[in-house]
Amino acid sequence: MKFLRQLFNKPEPPQTLTRRLSGPGSFEIEVTELSLKYLDAYWKATSIEWHRKEGEHDFYERQTDATLVSDSENRLPHAVSVEIGGKVVGHLRHPDALRLHRRLKDLGFEQIRARCDANIVGRTGYWEVSLDLDAALPGYQAAPIDPED
Repeated sequence: MKFLRQLFNKPEPPQTLTRRLSGPGSFEIEVTELSLKYLDAYWKATSIEWHRKEGEHDFYERQTDATLVSDSENRLPHAVSVEIGGKVVGHLRHPDALRLHRRLKDLGFEQIRARCDANIVGRTGYWEVSLDLDAALPGYQAAPIDPED
């Protein structure tokens, strides 16, 4: 009987952190493996919203929202992709993703799909993306407990 219950019961969806995350304002978390082609297109589509980086003649800068998404299906179990404008622009570096993943597990979450602030600096063919994020997620509570458990 237990076998039949397991067979016909739908698996519980994973607990996902879906809040807006705030950081210390330092934009120290770097995004790697950048999609330069997409960032070039994003810059061209939104160029009137950019401003020249202070002290730099050829570089432009813009702050925008980024979405952190668990990417365990295509990468390591703790990988986190970074989306801007609905497209993946890169991933968190391994140590940052691992620290975030461990904190999510401590809080009772299995995945993340949360927003944070991002700073994009560069020009066509050269981009840097950094996030305003504290991977320790200070101030966040554990995931809600399912009353059926």
